[in-house]
Parts: sequence; C-alpha cells; structure tokens
Amino acid sequence: MRMFFLASLAVVTALLVLPSGAQTQSRFFPLGTDATLECTWDNVEDPDNIELVKWTFKGKRLREGNRYEYSSEGTTHRLLIKNVQKKDKGTYYCTPKVSGDQELAAGQFIVSVGKAKLPNAPDPREINLSEGGTGSLNCNYAEAKERYGLKQYWTYNGEKIKSETQVHEGSSTQYRTYSDEQGRDWLVLSEVDVAGAGTYKCNYKYPDKQIFSMQFDVNVSEVRGPADVIRNVTVNEDRYTQSLSCDLSALAEAGITSYRWEKDGEVVSNETDPGRIILTENGMQKTLEIDDLNSEDHSGVYRCIAELPFYPVALRFNVVVEPSRKERDFAPWSQWSTCDRQGKRYRFRTCIAEGCSDYYGFVYEVETAMCSENM
Repeated sequence: MRMFFLASLAVVTALLVLPSGAQTQSRFFPLGTDATLECTWDNVEDPDNIELVKWTFKGKRLREGNRYEYSSEGTTHRLLIKNVQKKDKGTYYCTPKVSGDQELAAGQFIVSVGKAKLPNAPDPREINLSEGGTGSLNCNYAEAKERYGLKQYWTYNGEKIKSETQVHEGSSTQYRTYSDEQGRDWLVLSEVDVAGAGTYKCNYKYPDKQIFSMQFDVNVSEVRGPADVIRNVTVNEDRYTQSLSCDLSALAEAGITSYRWEKDGEVVSNETDPGRIILTENGMQKTLEIDDLNSEDHSGVYRCIAELPFYPVALRFNVVVEPSRKERDFAPWSQWSTCDRQGKRYRFRTCIAEGCSDYYGFVYEVETAMCSENM
C-alpha cells in the first residue's frame, strides 16, 4: 500500500500535512521570496529506508546549488527554492527511493508565482504633539516582514528619512528607530518643533518591489508663552531722562537663547538714536535709558524680550512722554544779563505753579549763552 503526505510553505508558514489519499497540492509563492515544498510519508517502518528523494521540475532533476537546497527530518523531505522567479512556475515532483519491500508514492505540487497580495492599508492615524515634546509611532507588520524578508524604512512627506538624527534639514525634531521583541517597528520623536509636523509613513518593501505603508499624520501645536508683563510709565519732557529696567534672572534656568529691546515692534540698539537711547546691561539686568525726552520721539511701547527655547517672554513698558509744562509753570524769562569776563551771559525765570519744588526739584532756572562779538 502506498502512503504519502504532501505539504508546502513559504518561508515560515505553518506546516500543511495532507490526507493520505491526496495526490496533488497547489501552492502560490510571491516573487522574490524563498519557497519550501515539503513531502512527508507516514507509517514508514524505518525513516532510514528512504534512501533519497528525487525532486524534479519540467522533467529535469533539481540539483542542490545556488537556487535549490535539500533538507530532511525523519520521514519529511524538503526542497527550498531561493528567490522565486516567474520561471519557477510549474509542476514539481518528490519521488522517494526506498530500500526494502515498502513502496511510497511520489508527491506532486502545482506552483504558481506572482506578485504578493498586499492587505488593505489601515486608515491614516492622526497624532497630536506639542512643541518641545515627544511622541512615538509604531507599526505591527512583523509576520509579513519575517515571512517575506521585507525591508522596512520611514518617510517624511514622501521623502525617505536620511539623516541619522533629524527628521529633515528644516526641523530640529530628533528621531530614533528600533524594533521591539514582538517585531513592531517604532519611530520615536523628541525635541519636536512645528517644522516637524507632517505625514510620516512606515514602509515595507517586498522583494517584487511593491510597498505596503502605514500612514501617520502628525500635528504639532505651537507652545505659546505667557502674556507680557505690563508696566505703564508716564513721564514729562521736563524730567529729561527716563530708564526702563528689565531683570531676567528669574528666567535663567529656562534657558534664555537671546534677548532684545523693541520699540513699537522695531528692534532697538545703541545705533537707533545715538546719545538719546542707550542700552546697558549688568549681568541679567538689562536697561534702556532715554535721554533728552521728547513726547513725539519717545512715546510708545517698549518691550524687553527674552527668547526661550520655544517661546518668548516679555516685559512691556507703555511709555507716555508728556510735553513740557515749563511754559505754563514758569514766569517769562528775564532779560539777558551783560556779558561777563568769560564771555557768557545769563537769564532767569521762576516757577510760579504750586508744588514746583516737588515736581522739578527746583524753583529757579538759569539759562546760559555765549556772548557774540556783535553784542
């Protein structure tokens, strides 16, 4: 009585044992994969009685070498076909040569070859992250990856991520990849910035060059700093000078990357109004001094801005410079005096308004001028 079992699998598929009455097994193998055909004979008195198994295809015996490999275990004999191609389509036979009186039937496989049948991709997943934060993306395609020897890689907005640490050149977002013990593939994002938002894909390339992808739409919300701390400053031209002071020491541990002064949205420097706007600093104490106050030139919104890694923090001064009150508070100027020996002349006026001493710090004002030769 002839007895045999047939089985076939692609790389690591589960063993398929056919009933004893089966004669033919049909199998499909994706292009570029390694395929295994397997014949098992049951109820063999002694497995060593199977002296050899001859594998044939299209009338020719298949020899071990670059493309074919034999293996056996007990009464099971296997043929491994490496890197399946279109030309491997057809009928294969496993014919045993047996010692003794027992007879074993040959097995037959009808093999078809084509592109792998990819599953439908899942819907894109939306991932919401915050600027400066972290996030993880993962794909679970371990079974197919192992079965077909797939190559896995990540893309950002359709481009393969090439840098070893950054998502792309225009972003400071850092990344790293790894596969866990369950075979899942991970992309871990850190130090995320707004420029790191976009479409990420986990891609698996099949030997036949088909690509299966899982998509992640990553959104990054900008971290907004606190509202400006506001100080209202009202000063009169008669005070001549006014200082705005900004102490940044409380922000030192937050990591100040830079600081600046602005007036009405424009950056201010010592070149903005030489001699009248003077910037100084003493460690974390930053000062802007306005000299020769003028209501038209110097009224406005001044901001001392500290740039932190993800947002600015500012102290805002709403400065109102009032026109001089002296023409109202002082009596008219006296006549000019005669010239003294130094060639100077003088005139005087007196403050007549209530509270002059408290407001101005004086009640008399003297103006000096050089005498001209024509006087």
